[in-house]
Order: sequence, then C-alpha cells, then structure tokens
Amino acid sequence: MTTQTPPLEGIAGTPAPLVPSTASHPERDDETPRFSGGADGTTEIPATLPDASIALVRHWLTEASKVPVDSSAKQLAGVLKDPDGLAFTVGFVDGVIRPEDLSVAARNLGAIAPKVPGFLPWYMRSAVKVGAAVAPVLPQVVIPIARRVLREMVGHLIIDASDAKLGRSIGRIKREGIRLNVNLLGEAVLGDHEAERRLEGTVRLLERPDVDYVSIKVSSTVAPHPAWAFEEAVQHVAEKLAPLYALAARSEKPKFINLDMEEYKDLDLTIAVFMEILGRPEFLDLEAGIVLQAYLPDSLAAMIRLQEWAAARRARGGAGIKVRVVKGANLPMEQVEASLHDWPLATWGSKQDSDTHYKRVLNYAMQPGRIDNVRIGVAGHNLFDLAFAWLLAGERGVRSGIEFEMLLGMAQGQAEAVKRDVGSLLLYTPVVHPSEFDVAIAYLIRRLEEGASQDNFMSAVFELSDNEALFEREKNRFLASLGQLDDSVPAPNRRQDRTVPAAPHPGTGFENTPDTDPSLPANRNWGRAILERVAGSDLGKDTVAATTLTQVADLEDTVAGAVE
Repeated sequence: MTTQTPPLEGIAGTPAPLVPSTASHPERDDETPRFSGGADGTTEIPATLPDASIALVRHWLTEASKVPVDSSAKQLAGVLKDPDGLAFTVGFVDGVIRPEDLSVAARNLGAIAPKVPGFLPWYMRSAVKVGAAVAPVLPQVVIPIARRVLREMVGHLIIDASDAKLGRSIGRIKREGIRLNVNLLGEAVLGDHEAERRLEGTVRLLERPDVDYVSIKVSSTVAPHPAWAFEEAVQHVAEKLAPLYALAARSEKPKFINLDMEEYKDLDLTIAVFMEILGRPEFLDLEAGIVLQAYLPDSLAAMIRLQEWAAARRARGGAGIKVRVVKGANLPMEQVEASLHDWPLATWGSKQDSDTHYKRVLNYAMQPGRIDNVRIGVAGHNLFDLAFAWLLAGERGVRSGIEFEMLLGMAQGQAEAVKRDVGSLLLYTPVVHPSEFDVAIAYLIRRLEEGASQDNFMSAVFELSDNEALFEREKNRFLASLGQLDDSVPAPNRRQDRTVPAAPHPGTGFENTPDTDPSLPANRNWGRAILERVAGSDLGKDTVAATTLTQVADLEDTVAGAVE
C-alpha cells in the first residue's frame, strides 16, 4: 500500500514549460543535436513541477523523522560532520585496516589518534587514544580490536559474504517492497586468476535462491586487455560473461544481471559487450540491465543508442532492457587520468551541470513510447531528484516502467519514506568476505567522501528536517539545475581524432602533445588501420639495409666510435 503524495496542481491542458537557460553552456547553438519526446511524448516540464517536488521532499522529510535511525549510521554521520571526521575515518580505514603488518597499523593509529572526532562517545575517544599509546607495544592485541570497532561503524553499508552470515543478512534486509542488487566487492582485477575468482563468486551469488539480482563490471570479468584491441576484447568479455547470463536465462525464478561500470574508458566497451550478449538468439527473451553515469556528457547519446537498439530488439519479439541512471562516483580517478595523459576531463565541470544532465537523461527516457523498450532505474539519494522523477513519471503515465534505487545503509529514514510513496526500493548491496574486508576500502571511501563533501546532497541528509538553511541550499541547487534543463544532446568532452591533422602550434613556448586516447572510436580505428598496413609495408626497409653490419671489423669500428 502506498501513501498519497502531494498532488500537482493546475496540470490540466497544456502545461507551461520551464524556460531553459543556456547561460552556462555558451557553446550550444542551433547546430547542437536535440532530442524530442517521440511520437507520443513531450520534453516539456510542467511549470508547477518544481514547487510540487519541493513539497514532496518536505513530506518525505517529515515521514523520515518518524523512522528510527540505525545507531551505527547515526554515529558515522556525526563523525563525518566533525571538521576532522573525514580525515580521521579515511586515515583509519586506509592506515589501520588495510596494512597486513600490525606494527605499521599501530604506527598509523598513533598518527591519527589526535584527530579523533569529538562526536564519538567519550569512552570511544579514550579507547582510541589509549589504544594508540599501547599499540606499538601490543599491536597484536590492540589493532584487531580497533579494526572491529571501525567495521561495526560501517557495517550497515556492507554485508558479510560468508555462507554462515549472508543468508541471515539478506533475510534481515529484504522485506515487502525491498529488493537487493548484490555486488561482490574486490580490488581492481590485474590478472586472469582474480578475474576468474570474481566471476565465480558472482555466479555462486546468483545461484542462491535468496539472490535474484546481481551487478558485475566488465573490468571485474577479465584481466586488463589492450585498449586498442577493442573488437577482440568485446568478444572475449562476452564469452566470459555468457555463462552468467545463461544461468539467469534458464532459472525458473527470474534472475537479473546489471552490467556496471566506473571508468570512462570502459563506457564504449561495456555498452558493446551488453549489446553483444543480449543480441544473441539464446538471450532474446532475457531482460538485463546496464548503468549510465550522468556526470559524463556522453551518457545521453549512449541512452539514445541503447533506446534505439532496444526498440529493434523488441520489434524482433525480444525482451526490453533496463538502464540504471546514476550521477557517477569516480571523479577523483577521472581527474587523475586526465592529468596524467593531458586529456580533457571526461566529466562535467561542475556538480550543477551533472545534476542538470541527470534530469536531461531522465526527461529523454521517461516517455510513453520509450519506457516499454528501456525501463529506468532512478538511482540516488537526492530527494529533490527523486521527487522530480516520481512526479514527472506520474504526469507522463510511465511509473510502471521506473524503479527507485538507493544504497544499502545510507539515509535509512529517508529511504523508508520514499518507499512508502513509490511502492518499492532496490538497494545496491555490496558484499565482502570478512577476510577480505580491505578490498571494500575504495567503496567505503567513496561513501565517506559523499557524506562529508558540502557539494554533495549526502552531507545534509541528517539535518535537512531541522536545518532550514541546509534545506534552502539544496532546494536552490535543485532549482538551479532545473533552470539549465534543455533538450540538447551534449557532445563528449573528449573529441581527439588522430585522423584529423593537428592544428598548428602557436609557437609560444613548449607544450607536450597529449597521449592518444584509445577510449575514442576514431582513434581506435586510426590505430587499427595502421596495424593493418604493417603486413604489406616496406617503410624503413632501406634504412635497415643501409645500417646492417655483416662484418666483425665493421662492428668493432662502430663500437669504438661510439665509445669515443
């Protein structure tokens, strides 16, 4: 049963659209590609929707305040509000939990102890300081205890993957209206052994009767592959993943596989693998999903491509697909990648642009003529975005084709309030074996940074009900992102094309040529064309002949000359 949500007023007839702003996008002009609502849809946003969304958020916050909050979640949120909270928690996770050498962990504990957050209870603050003093002498006693305390603090974000505890944890979390998207965590895959191990672990999860939905990344399936061998990599990854999809296809109980991604360099590869697998006749009737990250300008063009492909698949009598739309959580690594290779940053330049693009992708996808081909997972914790999506879907009559998704353990009261109105939630549920808890560090640090960053909605979740200034901050960010909303299809930030002659250098100083970016199709085609010419090429043949030494005396003269 769902509760009644605040109605949209004055929607009858043709609604007045919001006036889109292009002030922050001066590069857009009449040549910019644009999308429509399709034969049965519209891209217009009702003028009353912003106020209705804000009212719905207030309603959810009121309901959320009545939901008991998990003590560990409240404690972690309090720690992250402390000025030293993020540095302390990340330092603890990375410096005390990760090291195998207990002596190293003990030294690190001593280094971060002075920054222990004041929000922690006095006995925990005292325990950290005493433990830091004793750890160098008794690391084998102190460090395991310290690690256990931290694991308990973040235990609501990740569940134990061991057979003895996983079933019990799943049973505790799942209830009416709650489903789980289970993801087996692990470090970056660097070899075939770890790739096989991760894939086998995901297969075992999907075989469980209490698991019906799993996520896996292409980068977790195979060892790193040459970026230039794109077509070969697609076939290789598809062959590795096909047995997992076959397991889902033959299961009596519906099983769902979500193909996840993190890095920009995997965008084209992930989409190509997804289409390759689901394009096979044996998987024609299987519904499966893929993720798109809205902080990439490329994501709308990717959504359009997936929509067109899914429509053709449906026309052949096949099942639809699902796209999980997220904001994106790999920004630090994208910044590093861009800096190392002298490439443009692949993501939007501001959080507001990412927020606008998230709505732009939803505006395109949530249309009556498209939702049967591509169901949408509206993923995130920003209540304003969720309210926008829910009300817009209601206006367009496509609520049956959307699913709301959140992260396990994050903003539990708000999640419950949203679930009561929208009917159900899918919780992204990371699992990890206790002996490998350190592999969860990257996931944990992303969650911790989200909770501490003032640019992120998650930094305000525990105070929105009581702090009107924070509510106004998030409301204004929401309205600003809506003010930028338009129907353009943005071009990628990275447009390098080695087939196009480089522009002349202005001659004012030295500047390195950026590395060639193999994540771009034009560059991959350029590289493959070079490789195909190698077999019949005689370039360099004369140089080799002219410099070949066949006599010992000539070799000795050459060496002697080099020494001089």
